[in-house]
Amino acid sequence: MKFFYLFLSFILHLIIANGAEWCYDVQNKNGQCKGPSEWKDEFQNCGHEKQSPVNIITCSATFDSSLKPFEFEGYDKEIDFLLINNGHTARLNPAHATIEISGGGLSGKYTFSQIHFHWGTVDNPGSEHTLNGERYAFELHIVHSKLIERSEPSGGSTESGGLAVLGFFLKEGNSNKNYQNIIDGLKKVVDTDTNTTISKVKLQDLIPEKESLKLFYRYEGSLTTPDCAETVTWTVFPEVIELSKDQMKDFYALKYGDKNPMVENFRPLQKLNGRKIFTSGVETILPLSRYLLISLFVFYLTSLS
Repeated sequence: MKFFYLFLSFILHLIIANGAEWCYDVQNKNGQCKGPSEWKDEFQNCGHEKQSPVNIITCSATFDSSLKPFEFEGYDKEIDFLLINNGHTARLNPAHATIEISGGGLSGKYTFSQIHFHWGTVDNPGSEHTLNGERYAFELHIVHSKLIERSEPSGGSTESGGLAVLGFFLKEGNSNKNYQNIIDGLKKVVDTDTNTTISKVKLQDLIPEKESLKLFYRYEGSLTTPDCAETVTWTVFPEVIELSKDQMKDFYALKYGDKNPMVENFRPLQKLNGRKIFTSGVETILPLSRYLLISLFVFYLTSLS
């Protein structure tokens, strides 16, 4: 399995080397690669109208009663991962395991495929999405894919039915023991195209408690890296995960292919272009109503005195 991923990484590296190499702004100081503002010149999708990430304004989100709580199947399983520095992020590919999500307003079941992170620097946050204009230290993406069976005269074929990505914000706080074996693994993948095995990880341990995941935001968007395909149903949770400052430092110690620190690996915000952001809960409209209720209550008490 390790050989397969190394071979795949090598092939992809050759493809990029023979075409346009994309990068983040922090890497593009000498114009030797294509930064985010230039991605659309080489990857047409990156210039389309439904791009990600976006700023989520909670008070403007539209309540959608179909956004019921998610069902997480296999998130409680202990599985092994291959942790890879792919030159753009730290990515975790699972060993063989059937892990799926459903509910949450999704059309059917989506199968878990990988995890990766985006971050900033010690002094500057680096989440891709922002919440009411606030950018968090990190963002975790848990990627799921859906396969659709299509029948053709020549026989049955299976095609991709899009992606469902769960986005979680991370901030500096208490040490998180559930992430420690991943953090320890980062020390073994400092350089690009290196990998190591991480054992016995439960996905449910990496995310907040299920009860706190009932509130989320939903919109239709894209991959946040080339080719920026607009095939992603995005779910962003406002419940924040904590990592300690020391745990975060091991992400900042990773290196890009040019041996410079792997920092600020996030795409700038994209325009909504008429898209709506939906929410699963009425919490977004409560702040104003709370003020109104408090005012009425105070007025009522005052009138009694």
